Amino acid sequence: MSKVASNVSFTDEQVCYTFPARLRSGGVFSPAERLGVPPLDDFFTGTVQLLNIQILMIVILSNLLHFFLHRLGIISFTSQCLAGVILGPTILAKYDYYRDHIFPQKSQDALVVTANMGYSMFMFLTGVKMDFGMLLRSGRKVMILGIATVLLPYMIGLGFQFTRIEAAPGLLERMQIIGSTAIQSMTTFPVVSHLMTELKLTNTELGRLALSTSLISGIVAASLELGATIITQIRGVLNAGLTLGSALFAAFVLRPIMVWVIGQTPEGQKVHPACVPLLFAVAVVYEIFFDAMNQSPAMGPFVLGLAVPPGPPLGSAVVQSMETVTTSVFFPLFVVTAVMRGDLASFFWEFDNKGYYGSSLVMATVTKFLVCLFLSLPWMPRRDSVVLSLIMCSKGVYELSVYTFHRDTTSINEGYFSLNVVAIFINTVIIPILIKHLYDPSRKYAGYQSRNLFSLKPRTELRVLPCIYKPDHIISAINLLDLTCPTQDNPLGVYALHLVELVGRATPVFVSHQKQKPVSDSCSIDVILAFNQYERRNQQQHTVGTFTSISHHRFMSDDICTLALDKEVSLLLLPFHVKWGADGRVECADNSFRIVNSKVLERAPCSVGIFFDRGSFVSRQTTSDGDDQPDHFYSVCVIYMGGGDDHEALCFAMRAAREPSLRLTILHLVPSDDDDDDMSRLYDEVVLKEAMKGISGLANVRYEEHAVEDGPQTALLVREIANEHDLFVVGRRHGLDSKQTMGLTEWSEFPELGVVGDLLASPDLETKTSVLVVQQQKQVKK
Repeated sequence: MSKVASNVSFTDEQVCYTFPARLRSGGVFSPAERLGVPPLDDFFTGTVQLLNIQILMIVILSNLLHFFLHRLGIISFTSQCLAGVILGPTILAKYDYYRDHIFPQKSQDALVVTANMGYSMFMFLTGVKMDFGMLLRSGRKVMILGIATVLLPYMIGLGFQFTRIEAAPGLLERMQIIGSTAIQSMTTFPVVSHLMTELKLTNTELGRLALSTSLISGIVAASLELGATIITQIRGVLNAGLTLGSALFAAFVLRPIMVWVIGQTPEGQKVHPACVPLLFAVAVVYEIFFDAMNQSPAMGPFVLGLAVPPGPPLGSAVVQSMETVTTSVFFPLFVVTAVMRGDLASFFWEFDNKGYYGSSLVMATVTKFLVCLFLSLPWMPRRDSVVLSLIMCSKGVYELSVYTFHRDTTSINEGYFSLNVVAIFINTVIIPILIKHLYDPSRKYAGYQSRNLFSLKPRTELRVLPCIYKPDHIISAINLLDLTCPTQDNPLGVYALHLVELVGRATPVFVSHQKQKPVSDSCSIDVILAFNQYERRNQQQHTVGTFTSISHHRFMSDDICTLALDKEVSLLLLPFHVKWGADGRVECADNSFRIVNSKVLERAPCSVGIFFDRGSFVSRQTTSDGDDQPDHFYSVCVIYMGGGDDHEALCFAMRAAREPSLRLTILHLVPSDDDDDDMSRLYDEVVLKEAMKGISGLANVRYEEHAVEDGPQTALLVREIANEHDLFVVGRRHGLDSKQTMGLTEWSEFPELGVVGDLLASPDLETKTSVLVVQQQKQVKK
């Protein structure tokens, strides 16, 4: 049967169902063959078996496509759309056997219900991970950008449609165009968050700006949609009122209950096991309610997710229990089944007015791009403004779900649905590739000036950024800061950064703690109190700022480098990923932090120091009771062979030499056959002589020179003196070949420490000495 209205056609097929439904078949080797039914055909009649095969095909094909396509810059959502094209009526469903046995019409109910439930879970998780406080922290420019990129394209798009109203002969076509203009004007948080995660831009300045802007745009779009509901539906006011009431109920009733549950949970402990299933049950209730209000059912769980306090213990528990299966199975299941609804090829020759529809989509997208570009150019670099405009024009799963919802409710026809799916597919192919081509997040870490100890002018503030991964690192970092010996003429600026793994949020959190406010962030309270006390000890010589970054390990290096660039620091201090016990033996190692350190070494905008404390290194505050004469002298040795990294290590040692409780040894290793008179060697000698001249009047400084033939002899010398000093300061010397280290690089276990640092960090070295490995600033923008 068919019914035709204007140019719109919907086809209804008569399908025979067997009641009660046959959940399971008799298997491949069932007796059905004796009844004239092939065993494989009989196997496909079981609902459970068929659903399992369909899910398996969808998941395998989408992941297989992405395995090959991600090398071209294609994101996973695009690969899933392509899987839907292949499995749907565009390609495979044209064959009778496939259409009748693999994806038969009678199996669509079970598959679609499963996929829609999965999408509701995805939207619920998106709401849980969304930091609604981002809206309150958005600046005026971001607020204007978020509002304008929705309203202006929408109004301009409507004006363009009214100039060509004669091209749309029917009322339904006109309503479809108005709806399409509204959807093209949207920028939704779930789409932008997914795109930023795929492109690994979440922790860049541009990524955070895009997330904040999309959050504001999403709220504006939701308000417009709610207004449209009131205008277009007979009971629109009642539906909108009840929908708004459910959101307020979640915010002012359910959220306080969840906050109370969190308050009853001991710090560091997980919430009660019943909380997550109960919360999921409430999400299902919200889905049913929004469906009854003629709203998108998935918006119900999303609204509830917004009310869930993000992060541990409740938000992280929800994410950990649901994220893997949702993102790996249910999300691609929804995308593929949504694309499978339309024949993306036939509409080119069967769909009338495709030129009018297509021009409307292009007009809305171009208008949105130009509006965002025009508003952001005055306060952003040109290339970054173009990239932000592309991000704000991106489309994805939310738009696909909207078109699918209206297609299923027969609000739009098949051709119009297929056209918009093609538009989304093209959008998700082009925009990520353009963003990858135009934006390199590592570019912003390169400074215009040299920021290192060697280039630091006299009587200027030394700015240091110590990073804290674990509470054990606090004391070691403060001890190293004490060695810089700040004075009123040479003050010290400290910007301590506590890094916490992100769990249970979609967006990273970067907090600048204000000292005049009460300390409320429990995860950083030890860091805040320790560095506040450190500042009070020498208020005239120190300025201290404390920050917390809650992020994924793979993005932590972005926060570190961004803060270092913003604060114009000269030295970054990173804890080594290996921890030693009191007896000098290795206790544990965290390879995730090793990866963070390696990324920072590659892109840091300043010099970097990696330190580890075996327990022998103490600060001047613990060696003296405040008298002029220290109770204990501790020994520091700097090993100097030349090169930029050794220059940096020598500069740090020169600052430490002003500490009266310290005994500094400058160990100069020279090749035994000293016949090399190249310019670099002569320059190294000049740097050393200038350094010695600056500390020549200090009695606590000793200079030693040792001639070595090769790397093994250097290693032997390092082993001999390992227990003679409390702290070694060495240059990393990465990629620098010399006779003194010849033959040692191949045996290096920790390349991030350099050759000498690796020798001192060897588990075979029985010593309690501590080590600071310094790398001079690598990137200087020309």
